[in-house]
Formats: sequence, structure tokens, C-alpha cells
Amino acid sequence: MPEVAEVVVLYALLTVAGAAAVALARSALRHWWEQRAGRVYELPVERAGTVLRGAGSALAAAVAITLGVCLAPGPGPGSPSLSPHRQVTAAGPPSSPPRPRPVPSDPADAGLVPPRTLGHPAGGTLHELSDGTRVWLPPQYDYPDSAGLYFPLVVAHIDPADPDLFAGFAAQSLRGLADPFVVVLPARCDDGPGARPASVPAAVARLYRVLPGRPARALLGADGDADCVVRQQLTDPRGFATAIGVSGGYEEIDRSGPPPYFSADGRYAGRDMPRPALLLAVPSGEENARRSALALRGRVRGVSAEVRVLDGIAPRRRLFALVAGYATEKLDSPDRP
Repeated sequence: MPEVAEVVVLYALLTVAGAAAVALARSALRHWWEQRAGRVYELPVERAGTVLRGAGSALAAAVAITLGVCLAPGPGPGSPSLSPHRQVTAAGPPSSPPRPRPVPSDPADAGLVPPRTLGHPAGGTLHELSDGTRVWLPPQYDYPDSAGLYFPLVVAHIDPADPDLFAGFAAQSLRGLADPFVVVLPARCDDGPGARPASVPAAVARLYRVLPGRPARALLGADGDADCVVRQQLTDPRGFATAIGVSGGYEEIDRSGPPPYFSADGRYAGRDMPRPALLLAVPSGEENARRSALALRGRVRGVSAEVRVLDGIAPRRRLFALVAGYATEKLDSPDRP
């Protein structure tokens, strides 16, 4: 790399050469016009001056170009080269490539396996953990100004191939109408006898910037898993601020009697229990799901639970966008704890 003094000298020479090239070119052009005007009066034409001035201008321009090439910045030793295949998605502003997330050095996490990238749906990043859990990171997760920013989390029991969930969440957040969420897709939803309350896989909290605690977490279930997450929220709402059922049927919940932790008068037996909150979302045209959602809302109306029904929305992607708005209302916003 040239010394500072050498760089200054080269810049000075570049300036002089450029100025000389311009001046000689203008002089040659003016001389040529004067000679051309003299031909009308049959004055002798002297082309030597024009040729010399043009040659001098060309030489000065060549010197200026050479000096410019010498001063052009280039990758130094050890500098990373720019990849010609870097992709910029339309879902957000250009950002630097996602930073590698190192495996935590805590001895308790020694067996943690780094996630595998499956793709980039809706401009985000979809990972798969070693136990089959999938994690979708919103486009904002890897923005340069998001360093140190932790995100609220939605645990979603839905077909990972469903294109509408990620697209609806991403579109609503990029419009500024909803917060961006990290979405975790566990392998299954279990609400059978002896099932444990829903939880967030421990590896998710270790590998990703997600806000801790109930105020920043929601459950979501679609189709056959909608009644699973709703039952879990009614049974024990201490882990999640709300549960969202999409296109669900809740007849089994209607017939099963009061959920655990409810007293006979429809109130929680334990005073430390938070009030459960539910959103039952139904796309347009699903009349059976709509009737089931309304029936469940009527049944728990006397219970200390908040139940909303969102129906008649089409297409399904727009329904998920509105669900993202509801989750924004219920959960803590992204923050730097």
C-alpha cells in the first residue's frame, strides 16, 4: 500500500494531467474552428497546430487514466472478496449477510448442534434444529441496526409448508402494522392425558435473540392443531400471553367440562393464575369452524377468559396478517434488554 506522501503526489499529478488534457483539447478545438472559418476567405490552412494540440490532449488523458487506475482502491491481503451471487430480497432493505450464530460456550450447551438453513420464505430465514423443530426468523432479524435486538416469539403448530403464515406475518410487519416475530414450529402439539404444558424448546432460547417470559410469547395452532393450543391456554395460561386458533374445531373442548384449574363457578381456583386470552380466527367460507368458534366463546363467556372471534377474512394470507396485528397488541415489542 503506498505511503501517504506518495498518494498525495499521485493525486497532484492526476489533477495536473486531467487539467492539461482538458485545456489542450479545448485549444485544439478552438484552433480547428479558426482554421475552418478561414477557409471561407481562402486563407491558408495550417493543420500542424491542431494536430499537436490534439496529440498533447490525448497524451495527458492517458496519463490521467493511468494514475486513476493506480489510485483505485482494491482488496488488500486477507480482504474478503464480494460474492457475485449475493441475493437481496424484496422483503426489506439490503442488509449484510446473516451473521453466523456460534454455538454457546456454556458447558451445559456443549451438545448443542448448530441449526440447518432450509430456505428463505417471505424474505426471512427458516432453520431446522437437530430435534426437528423449525425456526423462522423475520427479515428484520438480520438487519444491520438489529444487532442486540431481541424479538417476541410465537410457537406455531402448523404445516411448515403452509406459505401463508410467514407471508402474512412478514407483510404486516414490513407495512409497519405489526411487530416482527420469531416463529417456532415444534414437531407436534400434545394435549393428551399427562401431557406437559406447552413450552419453548430450550435450544431456541440459547441460539436466538428471543424475549424471555410470558408477556413476549404466544401460541398458535391451525386446522387440526387449533383445539390443541386453545385447550392448553385454557388449562394453564402461565406460559403464554395468548393462544390463537385458526380454522379449528372445538367440539371436544365444549364436551370435556370445565378445564383444570377452574372452579365450579367458572373462575380459576388459584389466585396466581393469569387471565387466559384467546383469538379464534376463521377464514371466509369455513362455516363449520365459525360455528365451533362461536360456540366455544359462548361457553367460556362466564369464565375469567378473554375470547375474540375473527371471521369472514379472505384470503388466508390476509387473515394471518391480522393475526400478527393481534399478537402485536398482546405481546411485548422487540427490545434490547
